[in-house]
Amino acid sequence: MIAAIVPAKALDEAKTRLAALLTEDERRCLALAMLADVLRTLQAVPRLDYIAVVSPDYEVLDRARELGAEATLEPPSVRGINQALDHAVDVMSPRGMRALLVVLADVPAVTPVDIESVLDALPTDGGVVICPSSAAGTSALAMTPPDAIPFRFGARSFAAHKRECADRGIAAEVVRIDSLERDMDEPDDLRWLISRTAETATHRLLAQLHITDRLEA
Repeated sequence: MIAAIVPAKALDEAKTRLAALLTEDERRCLALAMLADVLRTLQAVPRLDYIAVVSPDYEVLDRARELGAEATLEPPSVRGINQALDHAVDVMSPRGMRALLVVLADVPAVTPVDIESVLDALPTDGGVVICPSSAAGTSALAMTPPDAIPFRFGARSFAAHKRECADRGIAAEVVRIDSLERDMDEPDDLRWLISRTAETATHRLLAQLHITDRLEA
């Protein structure tokens, strides 16, 4: 079984670096729209047997269920994305995962072909695929077995994930994909996204918000 996990922050913490451009309610809507786009992409990949969202936010988890994903609530003791992913893996492990894919919730331009490319790069005899972001982070991480390396998401996680592979003598493939290099953290990221014509929930929301006018103001 190949499982996918999408970690998602609490909505009141979502996209704070866009606060000068979007209200808190608009940022919450943006986070949910991007989550919907990522989940729909994952659901269009036949090789993924199980898709889950892990979050401390009940509204996020309700939306995940509406979209057909499994919803895993973070316990109060969990601190940060890496502990959240550890918890989600513990919940999923009885299902017998062969491989694991983690995709962040703020890469709405990702396509099924992109995800297939990540899975194609995963060595069948064990290894890790790292998809870096433009800010030296990690937007997607695939590995077999699913506990090949510890999660090191956060600042400069691309280098941290590569280091974990090197320390364990595990094969690491770096796959650079345009849609996964741009997570929606800054106004320039939104400019990039709207320059790409696509029928996504995020594009529709940004059009409703007249984001082009705001970016030019």
